[in-house]
Amino acid sequence: MRHTDSGGDGEPIVLIHAAAFADWFVPFEREPAVAGLRRIRVARTGYSSPAPAEPMSVADHAAECADLLRRLGIERARVLAHSSGCVVALQLALDHPELVGELVLVEPPLIDPLLPPADRAAVAAAIGPALGAAMGAAAQGDLRTAFDTFLGALCGPDFRSVIESALGQAGLERAERDCGYCFTGEVPSLVGWHFDEELARRIEQPVHLVAGGESPLFTHRLVEYLAAMLPDTRTTVVPGENHLLPLRAPAALAALLPTPAPTS
Repeated sequence: MRHTDSGGDGEPIVLIHAAAFADWFVPFEREPAVAGLRRIRVARTGYSSPAPAEPMSVADHAAECADLLRRLGIERARVLAHSSGCVVALQLALDHPELVGELVLVEPPLIDPLLPPADRAAVAAAIGPALGAAMGAAAQGDLRTAFDTFLGALCGPDFRSVIESALGQAGLERAERDCGYCFTGEVPSLVGWHFDEELARRIEQPVHLVAGGESPLFTHRLVEYLAAMLPDTRTTVVPGENHLLPLRAPAALAALLPTPAPTS
């Protein structure tokens, strides 16, 4: 795992990115509204670094986050996560609850353990073919096709222009170059992840669930289902946004996090 750390003595917040690439929270990290926070942005193993010899489990990724917090001397942190990063955040809260304050989960992924049972077959039919095609392209070394197929299915047709606008041409090229682990490691780890109502009841931290208003109904039903499972939740819908929310609307996301003024 790699990370950046803004330093300072503000409240610590850990930023756990989604699949495909590691820079989803770069625009958020730059928002003036969060300047008073100590911002720790991780790049999980496999992203922006050589892939591990064996795919890591969700628990492995959570353990890396926990180890990082301990090495940095952070006793407890707020966690902001996006898409598959939400799965790592939930596992972190289960395995290392003493390290986790509030969880802010943006656009949790459309995977079976988080979906209402009635939606699982329909989501598989809607997303499965694109995911299979993306994994097939990645296996052939065609990362551009894998990247375009996967993100096009999840984020809509304008995802390339959004990434380039938020991260620059170099950021877009880096995202495409680094997406391979999504298909060789991330997807298998998500398939192997277990979560249910009994585990959800163990998460005592407050959880803020965030969805884009333009995201599919599947996402909104997932948020409702997850909110019903977790003991302490609130929900925010950001109008006009979708799965690209951290890139397109970092100011709106920052506004959801009350923060102290930076010290001089």
